[in-house]
Amino acid sequence: MATTVIAAEISDITKNGQTPDANFIVSAQKFVVANVPKNLLKWASTFTNPSSDGGNASGNIVVPIATDSILSVSRNGFEAREVSREDAPFIEASSGSLKVATSKFPKYYFDNAVTDKGSVIIVKPTPTDDETAKALYIDHTKIDDDSDLRNVVINYACFKEFAKLMMVVARQGDFSDSASTMGTEHWIRTEEDSEMLMARIQTIQAQLGERTHFGQMSQQHYNLALAEIKSYIENNPKTLATAMAMQGAR
Repeated sequence: MATTVIAAEISDITKNGQTPDANFIVSAQKFVVANVPKNLLKWASTFTNPSSDGGNASGNIVVPIATDSILSVSRNGFEAREVSREDAPFIEASSGSLKVATSKFPKYYFDNAVTDKGSVIIVKPTPTDDETAKALYIDHTKIDDDSDLRNVVINYACFKEFAKLMMVVARQGDFSDSASTMGTEHWIRTEEDSEMLMARIQTIQAQLGERTHFGQMSQQHYNLALAEIKSYIENNPKTLATAMAMQGAR
């Protein structure tokens, strides 16, 4: 999904002349998914495709992106119920257990296999090409330029960009006694010209002032991201309806 506008706005805010870090944008998108209730992000959900992601005769479902936000799993149109790995042997058709999965009451569990994508989901009865299985998951890439949550992504990415600027070596100040780096302690010990010494100290003070400024900007944008999340949750009609229902119950 496109994040061109998001990247442009981050550049406009940070004014550092650098292309925004793509990993920061991904982190911001995942920050949204992690902090907004899943029932409010159904518009950003995607089904796995049995022809490319498994869930047919070819094998188990492999979610194409790394995500913890699995909304549901189904087999041949019937909703599957999650079971623990400890119960995995009992849902097999050969187990003879009352817990066995059936075509109308399928079950699934997460495998611990390591993939270069996302989670591996094992569905029972084993899916076939005629009776396929799908997983519905939140796709963080849909928190993009067209999303109502775009500002959260922008502010969270800016928080990281400003934190990165704050930690630039030149803004840390060099108070060492090193002659090679011309640290402040070295100037104090060796420089007889007080004006040169003061110029050095003022330079370091300016560098530290920049660091403080970027630190404040970083915190400000993190707070803005949290405020946007809070506003989205509180103003969502589903959440409002739930709140009103709870008040009525009292």
